[in-house]
Amino acid sequence: MKINFTQVLQDSWNFFRNQQKIMFQFVSILFMVQILSVLLSPSIVSENTVISTDTLPQLMEKNAQSITLSFLLTQLATTFITSWGIIAIHQISQQNYRTLGQSFQATLPRFIGVVILNLIVIAPMLLGLFEMIAAVLTKTSPSIISLAAVIFGIGFFIRLNLSTTHYLTTQDSIGQSLRKIWLQGKNQKIALLIYALLVYFVTPILIFQLSTIFNNLVFGVAVSIFAAALNILMLVVTYRFYSLFMKES
Repeated sequence: MKINFTQVLQDSWNFFRNQQKIMFQFVSILFMVQILSVLLSPSIVSENTVISTDTLPQLMEKNAQSITLSFLLTQLATTFITSWGIIAIHQISQQNYRTLGQSFQATLPRFIGVVILNLIVIAPMLLGLFEMIAAVLTKTSPSIISLAAVIFGIGFFIRLNLSTTHYLTTQDSIGQSLRKIWLQGKNQKIALLIYALLVYFVTPILIFQLSTIFNNLVFGVAVSIFAAALNILMLVVTYRFYSLFMKES
């Protein structure tokens, strides 16, 4: 039986509506993290600086440490919130949910494992991207190896990105989570591709398009709230898809 994505989206939306209190608590938390990340992000250039292809590499190099630190902190905070959300959704689905604080405590001991899994899953793609970015900054042509690494890395990511969800919702180890998701996806590559396109491509593109259309402060806040809500809804989609994915033979 193939996974019906229309049904997955409908079930996820029904869950989101039926669990409004906890869902909007997570939307609020994610929204606050987004706002803080913007406020704490370093300013690369001053108002009077003119950006050009010649000055951009120097500006990036000059602010590399602060940009990297800000990015890593934001990613860690976002990863923790998504992990926390997955565990809360799992507990509710298993009729075992109690409080937001208890799901928070359940997330803490699994978080380092989630970070390690994320690094493993994106490592091949990052290696290729870093080489390509370095080539652009030094005005040289990216190598074929870096392009191949990116292509392989995307496929590797698609096959294994659900390993974090499995790790969070079971007591399996990092290695067991990777192995089970890899084997389970052997005959479900198309379903994994559709899921990855929906969550990691369509959703970010939609948010980006809205942010470019509405660029004043009021609408910017509204778009940020919508983005937080959509990202939390995608957590429900992820859990629902994962549940069906693991049932398929």
